Amino acid sequence: MSTKKKNVGRVPLRECVCCGSKNAKGDMTRIVLSGRNTEVEGVVKDDTGKQKGRGAYICKKDKCIAKALEDGLIDESTYELCVEECIRYKKGLIPIAMKAGKLAAGEYQCEESIQKQEAYFVIIAQDASDNTRKKFEDKCKYRNIPYVTFGLKEDLGDLIGKAERSVIAIKDEQLGNQFINRFGGNE
Repeated sequence: MSTKKKNVGRVPLRECVCCGSKNAKGDMTRIVLSGRNTEVEGVVKDDTGKQKGRGAYICKKDKCIAKALEDGLIDESTYELCVEECIRYKKGLIPIAMKAGKLAAGEYQCEESIQKQEAYFVIIAQDASDNTRKKFEDKCKYRNIPYVTFGLKEDLGDLIGKAERSVIAIKDEQLGNQFINRFGGNE
């Protein structure tokens, strides 16, 4: 049997140099040491995944990117590029949940889905009022639902094609787990 047939459907895994977790190659950011032989010119973010040089992978998580900067694996400019990619990566899943019909948007719908225990993950806008933020943090803590504070109300609304939204709840377990992997939880 040829290796092409044997590898059909397999997802290549890569290990994060910061946390050691193994994830799909597409869920990681590749960084490359550039330079000739032993002289290192610097570290660059490899968007193509095919740039020449010694490569390493970092999770698209805020903690891993910050640790890579702290450990000196990446410089400030590479850090900024990685953070931008991380934010785009996180935002990419919200429209998918909306199109799948597995999202509750707005305070009333989110509160209802939390009370009925249909919510698996909750996103609270950074610019939501203090009362709204506290209300949903308390509800999520009480029911052990992971939550995160992310984005602005306008951004959350734009991602789902609606007006401003202070709160979004994911109502599917598999999507909820993907959000937990991308965002973390309980900030």
